[in-house]
Amino acid sequence: MLPNTNIENSSDDITFDEKAFLRKARFKSIIRITLISLCVAIGIFVLSFVIPEIMLGNQENRINSFYPNLVKFTEPNTFALSGESYNVRLLGRQKKYYLFRLIGDKPHPAGTITVDFDAWGGEQTNGNNYFSVSNSKEYLIPYAVPKLRFYNPAASYEKIIREFDTLKNIPKNQLVEMAISFNKPLTLDEIKVMMPQDLKLMWGAVRVFKDEDYENAVKNAEEKAKKNGRILTQEDKENIKRNLAERLVGNPYLDSTNGEKEFIQELEVLVNIPSYHSNNIKRTVSFLKENGIKYYGVVVVGSPESLEKLSSNPMITGAVLGIVTTPY
Repeated sequence: MLPNTNIENSSDDITFDEKAFLRKARFKSIIRITLISLCVAIGIFVLSFVIPEIMLGNQENRINSFYPNLVKFTEPNTFALSGESYNVRLLGRQKKYYLFRLIGDKPHPAGTITVDFDAWGGEQTNGNNYFSVSNSKEYLIPYAVPKLRFYNPAASYEKIIREFDTLKNIPKNQLVEMAISFNKPLTLDEIKVMMPQDLKLMWGAVRVFKDEDYENAVKNAEEKAKKNGRILTQEDKENIKRNLAERLVGNPYLDSTNGEKEFIQELEVLVNIPSYHSNNIKRTVSFLKENGIKYYGVVVVGSPESLEKLSSNPMITGAVLGIVTTPY
């Protein structure tokens, strides 16, 4: 027979403290909710700030890897120095570049360019604006630096600037920058033969379209116009050719021993960097390898007296005066 048990005492030993249990459960719940809220807050912070900053930083590094070279190959005798960057919206940033031109070996400020981009890629260029004066001469903002311009023989122009007469008013001890245009594309050897020895070749405007490319551009525009019930005027056709002709690509290594080879090699590097310009650069490289390198204009630096000697050369059409400065 089992021994007698004290039921009353046993009941007292296992008495359930409901209030203590609820306090403990509530405390655990508060801790759990706090930890979950903290994790969510950290996640939102990472998603809202850290990850976008990483993405923007990667895009800025990508743009830095190609943009200074892009300026060097598309802006006559111009180089870009990386400047500050700043966020302009949650997933957008702007990167500033300071431009300068080399007058011989002397740098001269030539304005700024800002590249606007997003965390997921893409870029848009702002700046390098210019204004015109009464004689169609153009100047870059903000330093009023003369804008260098070439006249491509593949297009026609209402007015071609020739500023050889202005050279007579410049002191002989000054260094002068000038953009010279030719009436037909020339090889580098042909250019060197016609240039006075004391003029330094700084940059060459390279031919990157065949004559038939201009005609095809006009035909394509005519077809689009017909679909919209329009007929292109002769002025429209000339504008199409001129817009294509003024897509500048230039060689900044004219004065180097293997400058043309270096020019092609650096363009090939740019092809492999994802950007809005990659396809155009790839097409340019293919064209130059297939057709060779010829120039329809060059930027030269030298004394006013040496530049005046070019005025009588029948192969020279335009002559746009650039920066004038004292040498070192």
